[in-house]
Amino acid sequence: MLSERMENILRIIVGEYTSQGDPVSSKTIARGHGLEISPATVRNEVARLEEEGYIVRRHPSAGGIPSDKGYRYYVEFLITEAELPMDERLMISHLFHQVEREHAEWTRLAAVLLARMVRNLSIVTAAKAFESQLKRLELVAVQDFLALLILLLRETRIQQQLVAFDEAISQEELTLVSNKLSAAFGGLTCSQIMAQRLELSPVEKTVTRALVHMMEAKDEQRYEEPQIEGLRHVFAQPEFATSERMLSLMEVLESGRLARFILPQVVDEGVHVIIGAENREDAMRECSIVVTQYGIPGEVSGVLGVLGPTRMRYGRAISAVRYMGLLMSELVAELCRADRRPGNQN
Repeated sequence: MLSERMENILRIIVGEYTSQGDPVSSKTIARGHGLEISPATVRNEVARLEEEGYIVRRHPSAGGIPSDKGYRYYVEFLITEAELPMDERLMISHLFHQVEREHAEWTRLAAVLLARMVRNLSIVTAAKAFESQLKRLELVAVQDFLALLILLLRETRIQQQLVAFDEAISQEELTLVSNKLSAAFGGLTCSQIMAQRLELSPVEKTVTRALVHMMEAKDEQRYEEPQIEGLRHVFAQPEFATSERMLSLMEVLESGRLARFILPQVVDEGVHVIIGAENREDAMRECSIVVTQYGIPGEVSGVLGVLGPTRMRYGRAISAVRYMGLLMSELVAELCRADRRPGNQN
């Protein structure tokens, strides 16, 4: 642990650097922050912070810049996290109230608002059940031997797939099949559907095999591909002024690797902060990520967070991510309660 005086100086360096983007001189630290210590003492303490790896300086007389280790110490021990202002929370609540019945809009709106609040890139995945439950299915005739199978799953996600039959089948017959299977399988998981012992026609067996395959594929995917907003905010930062850094980050985003590298690090509840070299993806070693899970533990969850340079306003980012995670959890919980009410099982 650092001494109280060194902690105060590190707090000042992080605050000044994240705000201004310029190395922080000992003169700036001594004059403007009420430390009541001499410039010589400040210089000595800054030198010790550098020796212990909490800051870096380009040369001995240059100002200090927080290192990854310095940011980590700041986040763990020094950060001041304030609640979002009431007017901001009311605005967010109002915007979600306008789309509360349009569940597919939740992730997009959350991503847009997060990016706007922290002026960095936002990442939001739709909530996904740990094991999908079928609400109902529909079959729509496409050709005599071909139909479109539409699954509505409990987390309101729709899956579609073409199904071929060995014999011509009318829309009327398809409707009867979809009604029968919806009644038999509604509210069940994939494993529960496979455990059923029902007398099924060849057509019904074909549809059941298809829906089981679709649900299995869905369950193997831990998270949906994320909704991403605010890329312009990241590229406006001086850290990404070089085309090499910009292209490296763009490659990660366009390749779809972002979710695979970030999401496995969100192993439990709470807000997680991943700083610089702690990232598993080389192209993101200059970035920090603030991320959390939302939803109902053990039942349905998604993740949301923000990504930006390590020179991030961590207090603001953590507050925004925490608030949005709580709000999205409340929305998901209310949706699940509505699904379980009598009359909403199919």
